[in-house]
Amino acid sequence: MITDAQKKDRMLGIGGSDMPIILGLSNYKTPYQLYLEKKGILSTSDEMSQLQYWGNRLEGIIRDEFADRNKVIIETPDTLIHPFYDFMRANIDGYIREWESVLEVKCSSQFMANEWGDDGSDNIPMAYLVQVAHYCSVLNAPSAYIAVLIGGHDYRQYKYTRDFELEKTVIDAGQAFWNAIQNDSAPPAINQMDLRMMYPRHTSGKSIPISDDIYNHILNINDTKTKIKELQEIEEQSRFTIMQYMNDCECLTNEAGVPLVTWKTNKRGSRTFLLKGEK
Repeated sequence: MITDAQKKDRMLGIGGSDMPIILGLSNYKTPYQLYLEKKGILSTSDEMSQLQYWGNRLEGIIRDEFADRNKVIIETPDTLIHPFYDFMRANIDGYIREWESVLEVKCSSQFMANEWGDDGSDNIPMAYLVQVAHYCSVLNAPSAYIAVLIGGHDYRQYKYTRDFELEKTVIDAGQAFWNAIQNDSAPPAINQMDLRMMYPRHTSGKSIPISDDIYNHILNINDTKTKIKELQEIEEQSRFTIMQYMNDCECLTNEAGVPLVTWKTNKRGSRTFLLKGEK
């Protein structure tokens, strides 16, 4: 779990958890949003998601499980700094001195289970791979281990052996991002949220002539809206036909008796149509 002091220290450099964001591997934050945080323009939220909350609560348990299974002693050092690149920082979950290895602890959703390889392999999601590559560079460690609890019950562990080519990619990206911070050169926007942050207000009376490329994008939006409407009408007609066929039946099954569609009465007294795989 990251302390308040470690949060402040993260403003002074690039941490391992920053690397997936910088390299465009994060679904939660963009390089521009991270840039604003590092510059102190955008404050980080103290609110945690349920996954983050339970990840913090279970971190010690997962670390102890790794120690017990592998018969090792795990140290938990304070923030570490790269000997040559002082912008590179590391707040690691553990260090195994007898192996000279980093330990990274993860608590993963069941929905991400297919992104992890078999237990004992080196098949690690790329976002976590660049994180441990960063840590191995900071500590000059030959390897790192990742202990993960998937879905609250599936414990697995993986080994990363130092990859200097990947490490160079990480260092170069971190250096470029840190230089951008020092030079007040913000990364480009990559989604609509970035643009809303960049341009929170319009300039009254200001206009700009359209270009051929932008006009084509307007046509694309209109064409897409038309196609979506047509597809929605097709979907509604198919739902009507299936419901008409089911009549007062609760379930529609295939030849093997496996449910494909349910049309059940809910607690409010109305029936809910649900295809298998829908939520």
